[in-house]
Amino acid sequence: MKAFQGFLFSKLQAIGTRSEGPGYYMQQFDYCEIPIAKQAEPWREDPLLQQALSTKVSISGKIADGELHYDAINPYSPPTGTEADVEAELPSLKITLIPEAGELWLDLMPPSPPPRPFKITLELEWPYRSIWQGICPTSQLYDFFVEFDGKCIWQWSEGRAFMDVLTPVAIPGGSPHPFTEIWIIEPGTLPAEGLYTIRGLFIASGQEAERQVQIRFAH
Repeated sequence: MKAFQGFLFSKLQAIGTRSEGPGYYMQQFDYCEIPIAKQAEPWREDPLLQQALSTKVSISGKIADGELHYDAINPYSPPTGTEADVEAELPSLKITLIPEAGELWLDLMPPSPPPRPFKITLELEWPYRSIWQGICPTSQLYDFFVEFDGKCIWQWSEGRAFMDVLTPVAIPGGSPHPFTEIWIIEPGTLPAEGLYTIRGLFIASGQEAERQVQIRFAH
């Protein structure tokens, strides 16, 4: 028996089936997520887990088949110092977003310019001699967004299909782990020149990183 501490939350699972119902997870303070085996039918709420939702808890139990099987659920109490001090000392992934360039000129001279591919990398680093482990609710591990003037004008995952299965994620320590995708820029579709914000999300930890890119037009 072991104690696990973190934030308890739920997600709707098996949507559209007879087993549709809440699935329960704990986000530990190092951002790793653990699915929790509920003690109820798949379509029902677990009374003990449900009443502790959206709070920090300490769960006594054991990991089996990739899930935490609980024996007791208690409110979380930091062992020493203030809660903020304790959580600040806990390790977490280092997340960096790396655009292809900090400034980009787009040619708008006729005839119609071709699409411009722009590389975006989300770099993860676990600076310890161990392996960071987490779980994604689907097969999607990350996402990228491009925003201008407070509006999202491009999202990498839009229109893509992902398997509805829990997906374990492991990040070995010691060296950066990159995820790279390409934003295909259609020059005539951008709203204006200016600063564009590019965001990268690592789903297993819920962490984000962002950078701004200056886009200019050549007429």
